[in-house]
Amino acid sequence: MADLITSTRAKVNINQTSFTTAEDSAIDTLVTSVSGAVKRYCRREFDNQAFDELYGGTGDEILVLNQYPLVSVTRVAGSPLPVLTIRNTSASNQRATVAVTSTGLSLTRVASGVSSTDTSITWSSYPTLQAVKTAVDAMGNGWSADIPESTYQLWASADLHAPQGSLQARDVDAPLLLHGEEIADYTVDAARGWLIRPGSCWSPGHDNYRILYNAGYATIPEEVQEACAQWVASLFWQTKDNPALSPDQPSASILFLLDPYRRYCV
Repeated sequence: MADLITSTRAKVNINQTSFTTAEDSAIDTLVTSVSGAVKRYCRREFDNQAFDELYGGTGDEILVLNQYPLVSVTRVAGSPLPVLTIRNTSASNQRATVAVTSTGLSLTRVASGVSSTDTSITWSSYPTLQAVKTAVDAMGNGWSADIPESTYQLWASADLHAPQGSLQARDVDAPLLLHGEEIADYTVDAARGWLIRPGSCWSPGHDNYRILYNAGYATIPEEVQEACAQWVASLFWQTKDNPALSPDQPSASILFLLDPYRRYCV
């Protein structure tokens, strides 16, 4: 993802009049490395971006999202169920699997030790589950598909969450899941990244809710930028003093700046 500061911002803390080409390259690398380290320490992203995540309900009114502040919530869906099953029945194949990717299906079969994978069924070419079923049935080599509930025939194939699989499909139905229940009875606490269902609850389960949302800052908070810049400057001067040393841990002043932005997991 995006770096949290620019090299120009980092150079403010390095406070050196001019920089060689090698130093510029080193600073660019340090900025990227420190940005990643800060995100790991704070257990969150900072720049505004889109997220597609699965959550398990806890039985509480509040569902805490991984990223915040919330900019928008595009979709909240629950109750995953198998809406498309894939099977391979060819006696020529000793193994067959199916996987859902972000762009379509990946169908793999192994016959006499030779593995072949077909990725021609894409969501852009086959936008509904019915279209996907028809395409799988036409592939040959033992592949077939079924839609257990006709209600879902015209649902978007892209609504199948990725990744799923690789699922065994040799003479068994490999079930591909879709979160089919649209949830609307919630309110948003944008600052804390909470979805709240007053008087109701997020039903307990494993990955039984799919949330599509945007979160993050249009401008990275100055405290976070300053922490990154201090850390880059410290590492930059360390490369001058003794490059063989292990990288410095963040100083107390850096942690003081970052701690208010750290996501704490319960």
